[in-house]
Amino acid sequence: MPTKKEQQEYRRQQILMVSLELFVRRGFYGTSTREISKAAGISSGLMFHYFDSKEHVYEELIAIGCEKMNVDFELALANPLGFLSGFASEIFQMIEQNPFSARMFVLMNNAYFHLDISEKANVLLAQHHIIEQSVALIVKGQEMGQIKQGNPQALSMAFYCAIQGIAQEVALHPGVPLPNPAWIIDIIKK
Repeated sequence: MPTKKEQQEYRRQQILMVSLELFVRRGFYGTSTREISKAAGISSGLMFHYFDSKEHVYEELIAIGCEKMNVDFELALANPLGFLSGFASEIFQMIEQNPFSARMFVLMNNAYFHLDISEKANVLLAQHHIIEQSVALIVKGQEMGQIKQGNPQALSMAFYCAIQGIAQEVALHPGVPLPNPAWIIDIIKK
């Protein structure tokens, strides 16, 4: 039998999961705390026991997404193409195994369009802008002859936006077949 602490963590995760689903489907502003609590099967009062506000739920989801984007780019500079290849494979595996991951990609992308929701979320997003962070990696890969020539920011954008688009398709249509991660690498590979 689960402990009280385990039950509380389960309930917290349940609120996050249904909130993510609603935020992706209806948007932050189109989702009410009443809808979140109803989808989670709890009262609004109990929901506020776990999260002070809908904004707090949103900030927690953004923090989870940013945590998943923590990448040691200095370490990756030793083999940029190998790193990006492994990164794409890992992302596709996460998306395939857990629908939460695909929805998280959609939420994170949408967050950049709605910077008016939370200053705390904005700070996290600014610190984890993976397209910008990967530019040095692309440049190093070009210098090593691994990555094709061209504007490094545009190549980084092409790589990550392809992954984003695939994640969005999976979030909207679970069960669709995922492309081979090597096809995404071919976008940037020399």
